[in-house]
Amino acid sequence: MSVNSRLERLDENAWIEAAMDLLVSGSVDSIGVEPLAKHLGVTKGSFYWHFKDRAALLQAVLRTWQQRATLAIIDRVEHSNKGPKERLRQIIELPYTSPRARRGALVELAIRGWARRDNMAATAVAEVDELRLRYSAMLYRSAGLDEEAARARAFLTYSYNLGEAMINSGETEDGKHARRLLCADILLEGDKN
Repeated sequence: MSVNSRLERLDENAWIEAAMDLLVSGSVDSIGVEPLAKHLGVTKGSFYWHFKDRAALLQAVLRTWQQRATLAIIDRVEHSNKGPKERLRQIIELPYTSPRARRGALVELAIRGWARRDNMAATAVAEVDELRLRYSAMLYRSAGLDEEAARARAFLTYSYNLGEAMINSGETEDGKHARRLLCADILLEGDKN
């Protein structure tokens, strides 16, 4: 089998990853079958093997983002066999957990930009926000907070995570680490009344 034949048989995930690359480097408008095929160095035929059309690809991009950026993370945290406060600490440290975290933040920012002008993306973002907030609030309730305090802390935790992932503060790694520890202490150990 030639190199070109192997490339023509890209799997669905290769197209989704390439679409995410174009989304991050441009916008949702830059995602098209021809630009993707060029980006991947293949003809358009492989695309239509996996997707009916561009809309189907965009839906797959959103599903993949939801799975990776929310469902897989919740699953990983839940299977850590740690108490609620330690699971919350894991969530607070999410922007720092892997080299892929920066790309994940860029994808998140691009999808949130897309959601400002597209109902399908806005629905996906709203579902992710609701699930992330609900999960964190459940952990705070498990740690002993009442419903109102748990929801407020979940919102603050989520806001902190989004900010850390998306704001380039120009700080040193030591500065970011110190801020993360302080924020975790405030969110997890602050006044519960």
